[in-house]
Amino acid sequence: MDQLSLFIIAVSVVLAVAFKWYLFRRIQRWIDQDLIRGLAGQDMQLHSQLMATDLSLREAGIKRAERHRRLEQLAHNFEPEHQTTVSPDQ
Repeated sequence: MDQLSLFIIAVSVVLAVAFKWYLFRRIQRWIDQDLIRGLAGQDMQLHSQLMATDLSLREAGIKRAERHRRLEQLAHNFEPEHQTTVSPDQ
């Protein structure tokens, strides 16, 4: 094999590994976002709180399994702020 063939093989392998790593990270992000949407349901306030918590935990270097456990615990213990609502009868 000549040097050009070896170069092409090496570049192809490096690009394949880089693409696999990128795709793996994207799928992890999608899983994290899906967990947050599932925990929050239709509650936008809880969704915002979970997103902010996930970001701070990620920045703190907490592993995914622990982040997911903490997000589930936060969603379970979440109490929305009391908002004044006007009933349609008034």
